[in-house]
Amino acid sequence: MGAALGEEGVKDAAAYVLSLSGRKASAGNAEAGKVKFQQMCAACHGADAHGSTTIGAPNLTDDVWLYGRAEGAILTTITNGRNGVMPAHKDFLGEDKVHLLAAYVYSLSQ
Repeated sequence: MGAALGEEGVKDAAAYVLSLSGRKASAGNAEAGKVKFQQMCAACHGADAHGSTTIGAPNLTDDVWLYGRAEGAILTTITNGRNGVMPAHKDFLGEDKVHLLAAYVYSLSQ
């Protein structure tokens, strides 16, 4: 999103994201960032910023930060994006253990 938002837009969006979880951010930047968020980010993260597990867009209002919660980490994420894909485990677990693990994870949802 860095190219679409521009440097100031990225800073504004980061300030807004910081404010969503009650963290300190410049009020002026956060207000401008809210507009940018609605234009560029809400399609995936939702207007309420609660995310969408279906498409892998995280909730931005909680205190769970996969790539770091510092402003620099948020700036990097907005600028460059993230590849939040779980790596393959078959090669080091083996097919039988993958099936057992999948069955266990599935059982947690019941």
